[in-house]
This record gives sequence, C-alpha cells and structure tokens, in this order.
Amino acid sequence: MSFESEALISNVKRQAKRLSKKLLLPLGHAQEGIAICLYDCNSYSDLLVKIKAESFDNPLIALSALSPNSEIFLVKILASHLDSIIGNFEKKFPGSNINEELVISLFGLSFDEFKAKISD
Repeated sequence: MSFESEALISNVKRQAKRLSKKLLLPLGHAQEGIAICLYDCNSYSDLLVKIKAESFDNPLIALSALSPNSEIFLVKILASHLDSIIGNFEKKFPGSNINEELVISLFGLSFDEFKAKISD
C-alpha cells in the first residue's frame, strides 16, 4: 500500500464502506465511526486533514495504509491497539457486537491472515 495521501484516503473510504455494510449504517455514520474509533480523530474531516498533511504524529493514522499486502509493522500497530479500538467502537455503537474479527475485516484481512502475520 502506498503512503500517498490519495491512496490512504481511498483505503479509508473502503474501510468506511465495509463498516457501513457490516453494521447496516449510513455511510456518513460509518465514516465518523472509523475516524473516531479507529483513528482517534475528532471527526472524519479531521482524519482527512491529518492524512493530507502527511503528519503521522498519531501512529493510528498509519493504519490508513493497512491492507492485505501491507508491511508487517502495520499489522503489528493494529494488533497493539486492537483492544482500545474495539472499546472505542463499543462506546460509539453500543450493542453492535464489534469484535476482533470485524475490526480486522475493515482492512480487507481475514482473521486467519491477521493471526498468521502477527505470529511471524
């Protein structure tokens, strides 16, 4: 995955579409959810500004590059923040049964692929 801002934004849009489908949410709600819960930003527009600024002060912004063929360090960033990300989603979308598998699937990864990559 490229670290060019347009490629990262496209990836974030795919993540929001996946969340929208999985939780049956309007796309705008999914976009806000991704920004707040996954990337620890104040809003979707805040996330886009941070990506375009190419400032990776927040290590979670690097997850905008995570996809099935990504470098292992991105998978490890996700693994190290997974519990807090799930907690954020549970607060934002109570009762939605968000778990590890759902969060990992937002990046186009299967749970088995994820487990294999972090065990290497």
